Amino acid sequence: MNKALFSDKAVPLKLLRERAFNLRWAQQPADVIPLTAADPDFPICPAIQEQLIRYVRDGVLGYVPPEGLPRFREAVAEWMRDARRIECTPAAVFATDSVASAMAVVARASLCQDASADEVLIPDPVDFLFRHTIERAGAVPIRVSVNPATTAEAFIAGMEARLTPRTRMLWLCNPHNPLGVVYSREWLRSVAEWAIRHGLRILSDEIWSDIVYAPHHHASVASISPEIARNTVTVYGYSKNFALAGLRVGCIVCTDAQWRKQIVAASDAESTVFGVSVLSQVAAIAALQDGREWLADFVRHLHAQRDYVLERLLQWPGVTAHPPEGTYVIFPRVRSLSDDAERLCEHLREHARVALVPGATRWFGPGARGHLRICFSTSRGILQEAFDRLYPVVLNMAAEMPSP
Repeated sequence: MNKALFSDKAVPLKLLRERAFNLRWAQQPADVIPLTAADPDFPICPAIQEQLIRYVRDGVLGYVPPEGLPRFREAVAEWMRDARRIECTPAAVFATDSVASAMAVVARASLCQDASADEVLIPDPVDFLFRHTIERAGAVPIRVSVNPATTAEAFIAGMEARLTPRTRMLWLCNPHNPLGVVYSREWLRSVAEWAIRHGLRILSDEIWSDIVYAPHHHASVASISPEIARNTVTVYGYSKNFALAGLRVGCIVCTDAQWRKQIVAASDAESTVFGVSVLSQVAAIAALQDGREWLADFVRHLHAQRDYVLERLLQWPGVTAHPPEGTYVIFPRVRSLSDDAERLCEHLREHARVALVPGATRWFGPGARGHLRICFSTSRGILQEAFDRLYPVVLNMAAEMPSP
């Protein structure tokens, strides 16, 4: 492992304070440490940097095909076959300008085609983009409660209780943000087969699928069986794994030709209204073809960071946390400190000078109440400093809480 890539010295704090937005360094006071948005604090893989520089120096930056560069689609298809065991050809790949955009396009293509208020089953809690993109398509998200211990049988029972004639899709997040759960192949098979039996299509958000900690392994829904694959779209991106959030690049993998045609039409890519920058696709190609060693080192660093965060959280009175099996966020239960996670985060930011994400309905749904989310994709020194600041403030808060 090349530890220098993820050391304290590797974090470009001056640049982060200029360029890292979305609740991060550029939007915080200079003395605040942000463990907020899930975006790494480290520079991107050197192989990606070199390929971008080389491509720009060539001086040709023309239009690209609506569905993506041929080399991009080929690289994604190879990655999906090799790393995800999905029977994927380049024709099944559609380039999008982020996973968020991919979700929105799939929603527009798949929901409310006859002006009815379609319904979509989603986990609760889950990232707010599930709710947002479904609602923007005119459909209704129907929440099904999950926690780290939720079995496939329990999740299916929750879906059964909420299934109506208007239910059209099931949307899954694996690994799960914010719970950090990596669902087993058996769990996914049971849930997906239930969905297929009830005539539902599936969207599988797999943006976190490269950030998984041993002994856990990621399984793609579309790899389980040909029938499930035909009824599943997989959305995948390059922000969590390769730190390319600012390049706005992701993809949709859809092996059903008719459904894929509808998705492309809904995007309006063929008119050039929608599309992905050529440089973004070049970066993604470099990541997939030349970034595997860097990614493996990054995951090893994150695994150690996860263990450190768990060790520090165990020192917080009454706080419990499920060890993330994937992702680089952790979602501790903090009701022993405050009944209001929003106010708790405000207090910690003011008194500890550390910014965190509250387990608020607006971010993750009502199932997030009583929690907060901590991102640990930074260096050990920054993470240690953040927890050194948080600990005395947390102790004071715990001491002031009334006894149960």
